[in-house]
Amino acid sequence: MPTTNRTLVPFSIAAELEANRPLWPAALLPPDRVEAARAAASALPPIFHWVILEGRLTGADPRVDLMACLIDGPGVRDRVAAALRRPQAPLLEDARPLLEAWARPAAHARRRCMERTPLLWLEWDAPFDRAPFQLPFIDRRFWGDPGAPAAGVDELVAMIADGYAATFAEPYPDVTLALFRRVITALPRGARALAAASLRPRGIPRERLFVSVPQPLVLAWLDAVGWPGERAPLRTWLPRIVAPWEEAFLQIELDPATGAVTGYLGVEPRQTELSLVERRERGRLFARLVADGLADPARVAAIEAWTGAPSRRGPHRVVRSVHLKCVFQPAAPLEVKAYLGLHLRERGPARPVARLVH
Repeated sequence: MPTTNRTLVPFSIAAELEANRPLWPAALLPPDRVEAARAAASALPPIFHWVILEGRLTGADPRVDLMACLIDGPGVRDRVAAALRRPQAPLLEDARPLLEAWARPAAHARRRCMERTPLLWLEWDAPFDRAPFQLPFIDRRFWGDPGAPAAGVDELVAMIADGYAATFAEPYPDVTLALFRRVITALPRGARALAAASLRPRGIPRERLFVSVPQPLVLAWLDAVGWPGERAPLRTWLPRIVAPWEEAFLQIELDPATGAVTGYLGVEPRQTELSLVERRERGRLFARLVADGLADPARVAAIEAWTGAPSRRGPHRVVRSVHLKCVFQPAAPLEVKAYLGLHLRERGPARPVARLVH
């Protein structure tokens, strides 16, 4: 993962989806669904630093969702502000309030915490006919300044409140902020609250919190916050998803109506690009999914084909990544989503490509 965007190159999402058309793996991302994402993104301005297409490694759902990221850095917020002054792309219109507050936080006196937001993710669910899921990050060190001081709970909750207010033009209820405060306060040493957002754009009256927790401490934290999910499947799958020496990236959902954590849990290993160790660990997870009949070997091979594609084009290096999310929900089989991403960097020395271990 990048720790700075100094070498990242903003690009046109539609152009990159088109340029990589032969490489998007059909077994995982059906070509007609990729084309629908490209068409939807055709009017987006060339301001984004990362694009991801989301497919399903398990199950039969053929949907392909679209994600894009803005990473703070020199001139980035000015470019976003300039883009917002031009005729608006349909996909951006529903995200305009958040983008404007992030691009010009000084002009939004009640949104000054947006100055400390290092990146924004937008996720458009197919068929791209509703507002995106909008995810402001609250950890200034995540893809931001690794030397920034750790934020205290009060600052983190204030950033969550400002992100919500900027997105929906109304304040988070106090009961919701108290719920965020409780679960963040329970994080163990070495864990970090990364991002928070509302699921309102998806018609779900819940809030989602993203955290990183050292893998050996995951179960204890879930116990501390009252996660009601089944422990046995999680104990089985957690070491397959995240190695004991890795951070586990978790997503939990909060229900303000009940004041409780819900049974939803997303468990993610670290995103991988070309690291031999990470590819080995992901390969072990894939092998287990295939052996248990949860994943089609062709979809696993599609991921390997994506990450093994050529990494240089013109003046830029194309960096291809894979990110996985394993979702645990009550009375449902394990669901695994695959996020195939790319970003452009200024050209530097090429790195060798390691292959996944099956």
